[in-house]
Amino acid sequence: MAESLSRRGLFRACLPARQDAASSEPAAMVARVTDACIEPRGVACRRCGEACDSDAIRFRPMGGGRHATLIDPELCTGCGACSPVCPVSAITLVAAERLALVEGIAELGRTS
Repeated sequence: MAESLSRRGLFRACLPARQDAASSEPAAMVARVTDACIEPRGVACRRCGEACDSDAIRFRPMGGGRHATLIDPELCTGCGACSPVCPVSAITLVAAERLALVEGIAELGRTS
């Protein structure tokens, strides 16, 4: 039977993944767009999309010349090429496990 997630457990789950001393593989990283992105505000930038070799970044029209910047975590390799070209530092790299947790919590909030 799975334990329910306590507040402390949730906090620990949101911390960056630690590397085991025996494991030499780094945690899988995925790019994430923050609210600082200027595309949804009507400023055409798209530098991150041009820098992404894996075509993981898409721009969904929102109307009024605005676009939502979306990153497909399945296509994102976590290379980080999109992050340094962003003029407002709106792209960060996070552990793939953490991103899945945050998106799951957000989805739960929308359904309640």
